[in-house]
Amino acid sequence: MFDIGIIGAGPAGYTAAIRASQFGLKVILFEKEHIGGTCLNKGCIPTKTILHSCRLYNELKNSSKYGIICDNLSFNFEEIQKRQKSVSEKIRKNLTNLIKSYGITIIEEEAKISSKNTIECSSGEYKVNNIIIATGSKPDKFDFNGSYSKDFILTSDDMLNLTKLPNRVLITGSGAIGTEWARILSSLGVKVVVIEMRDKLLPTADIDVSDRMERLFKKSRIEFYTSSTVENIRYNIVTITGGKQIETDNILIAAGRRPVIGEDVLKQNININKYIKTNSNFKTNTDNIFAIGDVNGYSMLAHSAMKQAEMLIDYIVSQKNQEFNKLLVPSVVYGTPETASIGETEQSLIRQNITYKKSIFPISALGKAYADDKIEGFVKILANDKQIFGVHIISEEAGAIIQQIAIAMANHLAPDDIHKVIFAHPSYSESLGEGISALNNLAIHIPNKKTELCQK
Repeated sequence: MFDIGIIGAGPAGYTAAIRASQFGLKVILFEKEHIGGTCLNKGCIPTKTILHSCRLYNELKNSSKYGIICDNLSFNFEEIQKRQKSVSEKIRKNLTNLIKSYGITIIEEEAKISSKNTIECSSGEYKVNNIIIATGSKPDKFDFNGSYSKDFILTSDDMLNLTKLPNRVLITGSGAIGTEWARILSSLGVKVVVIEMRDKLLPTADIDVSDRMERLFKKSRIEFYTSSTVENIRYNIVTITGGKQIETDNILIAAGRRPVIGEDVLKQNININKYIKTNSNFKTNTDNIFAIGDVNGYSMLAHSAMKQAEMLIDYIVSQKNQEFNKLLVPSVVYGTPETASIGETEQSLIRQNITYKKSIFPISALGKAYADDKIEGFVKILANDKQIFGVHIISEEAGAIIQQIAIAMANHLAPDDIHKVIFAHPSYSESLGEGISALNNLAIHIPNKKTELCQK
């Protein structure tokens, strides 16, 4: 008998397994494909590995202005792909050994829930006191009107298996996945067109971030169309909203992901509304069955899944109620520069009729940005005297900067609390300190500009 049976060994599943083992619980972990889930094998890690290659290639293309000469520069896409697979494989091997070091039983087979206390797979049945569903998500697929070959439509999974770059790609969706792939492909010389059904790029981002991303796309010669969808495909000609026709070699679907929910879950009469419905303790309508990560739809990010896993095990062990706050989940879109956000957007504050101050501190005011030739971007802070509502960043190292404000917001620090902090110089983190100071017209490195209260 196991204390906990976990289906899915992605960030949610393996974190729950390790945390439960740390508390002395007996754990069995099932995974039908690869340890590490989508993030390690088909998402976060391989795409960031490719982005690193792209960044290095583009730095070297412009290296002469730094006094470094690189003649006859080129890239080998097959080697780039080999490296991302190798990186994932190494991390997967290390992760598997880490999980085993905690005495966790790993069953690498497809598992199903056969009763509230039984998980079955091809090797047999396993009795458990609690079941955690951590089956993650997969790319959404779409059927388009028209005539086209099967391999004309690609998902983000397919992109990781390409051995040759297409000359032209049309990307549907400009969220994190679409934006990152647009930047990857464009940096490697592919003609990229992005279509977004909403009225702006990065549609869930703060308006100033979306506006700046449009500027960055134009600078990178990435063509884009908002308020648009694919209307028809005829071979390699795609007709979008408004009748515009675009010739392309492939369409990359980057318009979202859907939870992986098996028939076994449905047979348990667990409440589902696209995602598995849970309460604040991640419990389904069946007392001992829980759901964490992408499958519950709270926040489809790996670090969100990992935190949910920790909170769930704390609940199982202590029975203390948990409260997952989606506003405290930082999000990062990678590329050069990065974008990072946490908390409320300006649009959401306006919708809620909340009075707020805002400051926008330009990255071009930083000495470190000039030294690195990375002057693009800003730090935008939304706050009042007592509370930070949200922070939105476009900058080199944005993913690291946002973590500082995540710590502050999680601990309910006011802007004045951060104003006491000494930020290292020269660094990109200075932008955060200066942005906080700018809320009260006290920033040192920007011209005097009166900050006013903003409200609907």
